[in-house]
Amino acid sequence: MSLILKSIQKKRGIRRYIGPKRIILLLGFIAFVFWAWDHYHAGSLSPAIIEQYGNYHPVRAIILFILVYAISVIASVPSLPLNLAAGFFWGGFLGGVYATIGMTTGGWIAFIAARLLIGQPLSEKFDNKWVSTVQREFDQGGWKFVAFARINPIIPAGPLNYLLGLTSLSNWNFLWETFIFLLPPAIAIAYIGDTLQTFTTQQSDVNEIVRSILIVSAAVTFLVSIKFATTIFKKTKDQ
Repeated sequence: MSLILKSIQKKRGIRRYIGPKRIILLLGFIAFVFWAWDHYHAGSLSPAIIEQYGNYHPVRAIILFILVYAISVIASVPSLPLNLAAGFFWGGFLGGVYATIGMTTGGWIAFIAARLLIGQPLSEKFDNKWVSTVQREFDQGGWKFVAFARINPIIPAGPLNYLLGLTSLSNWNFLWETFIFLLPPAIAIAYIGDTLQTFTTQQSDVNEIVRSILIVSAAVTFLVSIKFATTIFKKTKDQ
């Protein structure tokens, strides 16, 4: 047994992070994601399920909404319609708050999962000056990166949570930065949902709203990404 432990401790790179516990966790997590997507396609994670509880069990409806939103974020299921639905069900402000709680909860679980399954920050895994430079930029102004990514709806919340789990961002900073910077856009989108007379994810006006939000966000993201990539390129070139 001691020989096995010593051999594991001597391993470097990705082999150091492979083990029975992580494999079991990874397989379980993959199964959960498949389960979530299957329920999403079946309509079990749609806003309609919340509406059934809203009139008779208002408190349960809120809890169920937060749970559905968290599951959607963990499994990277499209969740923007849920944000619009929150505004339709509870109004702009409360709907935005409930959506933010759901996004933060699901995001934190995904963040922890990435850290448990993969391990230490990217800069400690790879001897690559591009990765090291990106990590250094993140260390110098990590909250700015998180703020931009959270405010921008075009950046998928699911993959972003896993990516942040590979950085040096602490649990506490992840929680407060995620909640604070998700709250304004969540309230804004919820207010849009509050203006709808009816709500289904298939209706044309909902699809048009989602499409417009994503187009504007994509344009902003493209411009900022060019600026960020240029900065990283210049710094790596000077090294």
